[in-house]
Amino acid sequence: MTELLLYALLGAGLAVLAGVAKGSMRRWVIGAGLASLVVFAAFPFSRARGFLSRDTVDPTLLALMPTFPLLALIPVGVLVALVLARRGGKAAGLGGALGGVLVMVAAAGWYAQPVQMVRLFPVEGLMELILALGVAGSIALLTFGRPRQRGPLLLGAVVAGVLTFMWFHAPQGGGAYLPKSLGYYKLLFPTAPTTQQEIADAYNRALPELNAIRKELGQDALKPIQSLADLQGAIPQQASSEGYRLVQPATTQYGAFAVFFLAGLMLGAGLMQLRNARLQEPDDWRAGILIALVVSFLIPAFDATEFDLNKLVVGWPFLQQFADKAWPPLLADSSAERYPLQEVLSQIAVTVQMALVGTFLAAIFATPLSFLAARNVTSGSPLMRSVFYLTRLFLNVLRGVPTLIIALILVAAVGLGPFAGVMAIAIHSMTELGKLYSEAIENADKGPVEALESTGASGVNVVRWAILPQVLPLFVSYTIYNFEINFRSSLVLGLVGAGGIGYFINEKMASGQYDQMIVGVIAIVIVVNIIDFASSWLRSRLV
Repeated sequence: MTELLLYALLGAGLAVLAGVAKGSMRRWVIGAGLASLVVFAAFPFSRARGFLSRDTVDPTLLALMPTFPLLALIPVGVLVALVLARRGGKAAGLGGALGGVLVMVAAAGWYAQPVQMVRLFPVEGLMELILALGVAGSIALLTFGRPRQRGPLLLGAVVAGVLTFMWFHAPQGGGAYLPKSLGYYKLLFPTAPTTQQEIADAYNRALPELNAIRKELGQDALKPIQSLADLQGAIPQQASSEGYRLVQPATTQYGAFAVFFLAGLMLGAGLMQLRNARLQEPDDWRAGILIALVVSFLIPAFDATEFDLNKLVVGWPFLQQFADKAWPPLLADSSAERYPLQEVLSQIAVTVQMALVGTFLAAIFATPLSFLAARNVTSGSPLMRSVFYLTRLFLNVLRGVPTLIIALILVAAVGLGPFAGVMAIAIHSMTELGKLYSEAIENADKGPVEALESTGASGVNVVRWAILPQVLPLFVSYTIYNFEINFRSSLVLGLVGAGGIGYFINEKMASGQYDQMIVGVIAIVIVVNIIDFASSWLRSRLV
């Protein structure tokens, strides 16, 4: 609980700093309030254990509300804050302060609850509805800027949404491919004390058999329990299979930290708004919505990536050991016939050549594709418009596949070595350059094109004399910049066996020869800077 209060203080401190800098406080109240509603409905808050680890459920605040109705104060407090925020001034400050206090009181009240048994109630159809709304909303977004097509597109959005829901909800439809999504969202309802005692008694009856198994495994015997609060691990298998779970309020998930941080932010912003009612701007609602969106995506991302600075503290001894072994670099050891510097120079040369050949091939094939992917060049006939859409689709699909994946496939097909790396760079760079080239062609000045067309010049001559002279300097600039990117990409490709200096670094790192590996790292830094300065100078002369 102390750690959660520190997060609340952190949020309040951020609001105070923004207020001291004369930033708008109302937008922080709005953003924190809207983000709190997202956290309330979607972010895991506590943990409910079953018999096995896969039976564990991480309920949200909304899912916990049937068990602890006081949690309803959270959306109520947020709605009060948002309503008063529309009035602005001190009313907005009062709403933020009141909302922040209500959110913290309700969330803290949950942590004061004892361990208790609940029963799961899956909400059927919810995930299917969310997916259907996502599909319908994506199609509806196409109506912006197309007023004449708004009616058909909205009708298509509704039809697509309904079909998506029906297909996903069907037994042989989407549920067959994503079975965990069906009934994914679960509400937690309280159980009667008699039910909890029956489960505790059933646990005690099964304890002798369980202890016999634990004894064979060399584990300590478990003692009988008086209540569910005495359980140290999983609940009985029978109770778990019937949908019962043991909720432990003290087990915090990332949603708990988010709730207290946002509550502190709302409270701090509200108090600063009360102190100075002029800390608001006309576009606070738009900015608040943006803040809520950023927070809603950023907080789960931190949890999914297991972001934890404590791991750096734990791993610090290895970093020290690495630094001790890596310095000074070993350039050569004639007694052992080891010459790392010579090998590094050779592999760096291969890496540069991989990037050079890959970029050259990409530019050669991207040039004709870029004209086919340019809207202004292919708008003459229905056939050419079809070619335009097919070319754009080809470039978009292939560009979505990372270079590393392409390299892995090619290494499996053609074997280890730089050839796989060259082809991976060429394929991916072709799509990137094709996209950049086509945009340059579309932005070309129409004056020379119209002048040549008025003289009766053919399409090829128009491209050659009106478009190409305009876009050629940009083509060169994009190609040089892409070469810089490809050099960095080729370093990573070496880690999967596609040759170059990356392969050397991976080999030395795996064998613990850090003093040789660091030679490759230093060489990479030097060459990257040389290529960067050289390409900048070259672009300044050509563009």
